[in-house]
Amino acid sequence: MTEAVTLKYLYNFDGEHEIVEKQALVIAPNTVVTANGECLSIEVIEKTDENGIATVWQTIANVILPEEIVTEIDFEVLKDVSMAEMFRRLASMSTKKA
Repeated sequence: MTEAVTLKYLYNFDGEHEIVEKQALVIAPNTVVTANGECLSIEVIEKTDENGIATVWQTIANVILPEEIVTEIDFEVLKDVSMAEMFRRLASMSTKKA
């Protein structure tokens, strides 16, 4: 079973630390699909701090899409469908507007 969540990531932009929130769908332990800006990503969270902020993660795949498509992704709707159906719907969204 998948779960829709909001995750916080600690980024280092040229020495400046910033916390970025991303909507996410937990698809396996420590593995999420995230949507942020123009990017849909599959990420493995390797380490979080005491506040639950992701400090170390590996991006497995990135798909660059127009931001208007990424902002329409509703993980609350996708959390109850199979992985195959989720990716089919995401692909359908991206090809309709591309």
